[in-house]
Amino acid sequence: MTKEIQGLTRKKKAKVKPSEVVTRPDDFQYRENEVENHHVEDLAILIRQGRPVDPLDVWQDDTTGELVVIDGHHRHAAFKRTTTAKKVPIVIWQGRLEDARLHALRENAKARLPMTATEKSNAAWRLVCFKTDDAQPKPLYSKARVVKTAGVSEGTVASMRRTLRLLESSDDPEVPDTWQGALALLKGQQREELDDDEREALIQERTAKLDEKVGKEIATMADIQIDAVARMLEKRLGSKVRRLADWWRDVDAIGDEFEEDGEEFQF
Repeated sequence: MTKEIQGLTRKKKAKVKPSEVVTRPDDFQYRENEVENHHVEDLAILIRQGRPVDPLDVWQDDTTGELVVIDGHHRHAAFKRTTTAKKVPIVIWQGRLEDARLHALRENAKARLPMTATEKSNAAWRLVCFKTDDAQPKPLYSKARVVKTAGVSEGTVASMRRTLRLLESSDDPEVPDTWQGALALLKGQQREELDDDEREALIQERTAKLDEKVGKEIATMADIQIDAVARMLEKRLGSKVRRLADWWRDVDAIGDEFEEDGEEFQF
């Protein structure tokens, strides 16, 4: 029996191997952390005890055929963490990607693990940033739809749209993934003074983008030959590499202070 929910059609229930289900956090996860470890472990305990766990909602990509988690990231991680469960219960949904994104956000916003105000704002910002594929792209989601799905005000969405237009019209267009990062970047472009929180948001945003581009390659090479990484940084940064050395020295000093106080300091 099929069931339709705002553009998606529920095809069927099934049980599949955990490896047959994939995640796409950029499309379907709206929390600051993809999963919370303590919540995953609580669910894993239930699974090991043979107790029932709600099925995952998955979207079937009509291009690749992949089964992608749209709701149930913690349950998916818990199933992967256990060895007792050979099959994962799922509900397969079919439909457009844009409708699947909205379904994921609606489910994330429910009370099982409530979204923070920051997560709601970031979710709304991501929806605002989606555009149509037309020759002259337009917002993919209406203001009313973003307000209803993300749980933010009309004024917030209007502000987000204005901010996006200003960022896209700048000499060096850059669209951050988070709302705080967007505000900080716009303020920096307009040469306004950033406060500490805004500056930190901008640093985190740019750190995440840089890590996405080269972080894995640098980390892999560091395991193979750290000297190669050091020489690459020296070549690319020139005299600025001394600033990195000073920063690492300061970090080590802070860590030493915490160790002397008998506390463990982790990065």
